[in-house]
Amino acid sequence: MSAVNAVSAAIQEPRGAAPDGEPAPAALLTAQTVLAALVDAGVRHVVLSLGSRSAPFVPVLADAEAAGLIDVRVVLDERSAGFVALGMARAGMRRRCTAPAAVITTSGTAVANLHPAVLEADAAGIPLLLITADRPHELVGTGANQTTEQTRMFGAAVRTVVDLPADLPRDLGADAAIPAIGGQIRRAVEAARGRLSRDPGPVQVNVRFRPPLAGLSTGRLGRSAPRPASALSASSVPPAPSAPLVPSASADTPPAPAISAAPAAPVASPDGAPSESRRPRNGVCGLVVVGDTADDLGRLGRALAEHLDWPLLAEPTSGARGGPQALVHYAELLGTPEGAELSGRAQRIVVLGHPSLTRSVTALLARTDPSIDVLTSTARWTDVAGTAAAVHAVGAVESVETAETAEAAEPTEPAGPTEAAASRKWDVPALAAALGLEAAPPSWTDAWREAQGRLPDLPEEGEALTPDGAVLAVYTSCQSCYGSGNARGAGVPAPALVLGSSMTIRRLDRLAPPANGCAPAPIANRGLAGIDGTLATALGVALAQDRGAGVRVVVGDLTFLHDAMSLGRGRGETEPDLQVVVIDDAGGAIFSTLEYPAVTAPPVFDRYFTAPQGADIAALARALGARVHQPRTMTELRDVLAGPVHGLSVVHVSAQASTAGSA
Repeated sequence: MSAVNAVSAAIQEPRGAAPDGEPAPAALLTAQTVLAALVDAGVRHVVLSLGSRSAPFVPVLADAEAAGLIDVRVVLDERSAGFVALGMARAGMRRRCTAPAAVITTSGTAVANLHPAVLEADAAGIPLLLITADRPHELVGTGANQTTEQTRMFGAAVRTVVDLPADLPRDLGADAAIPAIGGQIRRAVEAARGRLSRDPGPVQVNVRFRPPLAGLSTGRLGRSAPRPASALSASSVPPAPSAPLVPSASADTPPAPAISAAPAAPVASPDGAPSESRRPRNGVCGLVVVGDTADDLGRLGRALAEHLDWPLLAEPTSGARGGPQALVHYAELLGTPEGAELSGRAQRIVVLGHPSLTRSVTALLARTDPSIDVLTSTARWTDVAGTAAAVHAVGAVESVETAETAEAAEPTEPAGPTEAAASRKWDVPALAAALGLEAAPPSWTDAWREAQGRLPDLPEEGEALTPDGAVLAVYTSCQSCYGSGNARGAGVPAPALVLGSSMTIRRLDRLAPPANGCAPAPIANRGLAGIDGTLATALGVALAQDRGAGVRVVVGDLTFLHDAMSLGRGRGETEPDLQVVVIDDAGGAIFSTLEYPAVTAPPVFDRYFTAPQGADIAALARALGARVHQPRTMTELRDVLAGPVHGLSVVHVSAQASTAGSA
């Protein structure tokens, strides 16, 4: 049975009596068809914000959730709702599930409140569906209540906009309206997934409703024999282009990076063993730089670094920060004369993901002397200075050999035909050979390790609560599995870790040792790197991942206060397994690490940049229904972090400033 028919079956029992022969409202039939098509396309998580124009979705959502077809979360504030859905989609991508999460709103300013989450989803390549209820076309521009031009609200940030007119089931008849609406929804989901465009991101489906908006959940739609919105088959997906995606440079144009798909396409290794005849030659000094990734691309970067014996410069959210090649203190090292001399000897640099945390790496990637290759799994890539010599499109990263060959893959949701067909083993040696990458001489990586070892030791934290010590303690707590053993699946899984996008993630980048194979990579909203929506994103991750693992999110006091209301929930909503660790160092002291303190008088700097707040964080957390812990020493903090995450709690860490503050 298709999901369309399953939804129809789920709504056979009406919620109340309707007069015989009275047709179901067109708005309800439209809502039923939209939801059926979403479920059929693989959407499992829906966030709903309250409203009247979106009311036709309510009985359909309730029945579909009761039938086990979807999970629904009701969120009061649309800004929070957008980020909750974003977190749900991020959690899915960590499980290699590309189905978008959906957020449903009423009309007017409710839609505008989704904009911050939409911009982050656009920049980070996160599949997100915006189901925006709207007034009929004839009311737009008339001054009608709660009516505005919604279809142009997000500008270029959305991949496509579907605008469904009001009353399609009445105007076309159910037999024609159901496949018409279903086809548009399928188109929207595929645009959000980016399987054809290689450009996942947000998509808006604007659904116009004309009264009556209230209707009974009836079975009349089931009589129309709705057609299933068939998933795309593997054979229907065109292969990646083998020709360059941009015109060749002419004498009148500056040279552009070569952009290819074929040389870096996944190479299947039948037996999983690399061919020794294809081992690269020795002798090239190279670096692998991996920034933030939403998918598994970072694992490929790590595998390349290990195969080539190149140093690995990996950010905490890259999914690559592990293994023997990872340099923990790469940012500090690049800022020293010895690090500058070493990086000046690099002949090749391979870049994956979105590196953006440190100025030293940005300066490294702005150089023109090494040959820089960018590997990207989407149609977008990071090349801020325009120095990339070549950009290579790579396919789905399903399986690669790394130093931790015993590491098991995370469980995945059922894959569609296209995803199943794309699952194959990466032959990293063949990929390196196709890119012309050669292994480094043994002295190359050794020189980097020795130089890192000569960096000044970090100060001992002791028992005093400092931002550095607290962030590192949270990270360490998410690197172990509770219960017996240390392999994935033994005992209780490690909590997922979500990071504030300002100083918190930078502290971790400077301090965190290479990750083990037990814990999932941390998550942060580094697409546009804003602090807003961090708690809501973490809530979405907690709601969409497997129960029992939980989520820890570590933020500064400003990030917490900016999004604190996202922790509130309706009385009918389940309590999430979410622990918020607030590093309270009295304001956004990230600015103290920049140039502003040197040119700004202290009182002005404190008011306009640090901006310490007067809120009682513990009281606010309790008012929102969270259990509150207030450790006074590092030992007390580690004790709080020693167990699994169950329910909603806030750990308020009043920390003495160490190196810099956390925003």
